[in-house]
Amino acid sequence: MPKSKRNVKVSLTKTKKRPREKKDALIEEIRTCCEKYPRLYLLSLQNERNVFLQAVRQHFRPGRLICAKNKVMQLALGTSPESECQDGVHQVAEMITGPRALLFTDRAPAEVHSYFADYRPIDFARAGAQATETVVLPRGKDALANLPHSIEAHLRQLGMPTQLLEGKIHLLGDFTVCTQGKELTSDAAQILKLLDLKQAQFTMNVECHWHKGGEFKDCNELED
Repeated sequence: MPKSKRNVKVSLTKTKKRPREKKDALIEEIRTCCEKYPRLYLLSLQNERNVFLQAVRQHFRPGRLICAKNKVMQLALGTSPESECQDGVHQVAEMITGPRALLFTDRAPAEVHSYFADYRPIDFARAGAQATETVVLPRGKDALANLPHSIEAHLRQLGMPTQLLEGKIHLLGDFTVCTQGKELTSDAAQILKLLDLKQAQFTMNVECHWHKGGEFKDCNELED
């Protein structure tokens, strides 16, 4: 007689949280932060990188930086005066579009704006990003002098007209890696990384600010 599946024991220590449980826990965490911290900043992100986000988290501790799906953040905050978790915070939820993050802290607006104006590290651009400058490599061996000869075959696979001569990689003609304003291909992104050329600037800008008690400021209106 086949063994009944109902009799199989499952160790609860090995079960993973279901997506709905994770979502509910995140919503609860956001609402708790709204209660705990006096200020909430809505941040826009560009060229997001985990290592840079970790640096931001470290700087604003014991505050909380939360990156989640927009709909989850909106649901947690509330999108109307009737559903908002704190007075006036629904105005923040209304501005959550595109890549966004929530920063809960007690830091004053001037300090937060100053930090993000200064913290703009550079990283390697990924495929699909727009090139910030045109990169053209001249014919000869100088442009690729810092690369090991063993990588020459890989450079040809990336579309570069190269040849190995006397242990040196030679570029057989001028080669345009990328053009400013145009989308980077996967090959172009790899070549830029091999050449140690970084074109992706990580930025976080304050879109709006909420203070407990209902005070709300749209930072885009302040700029205008």
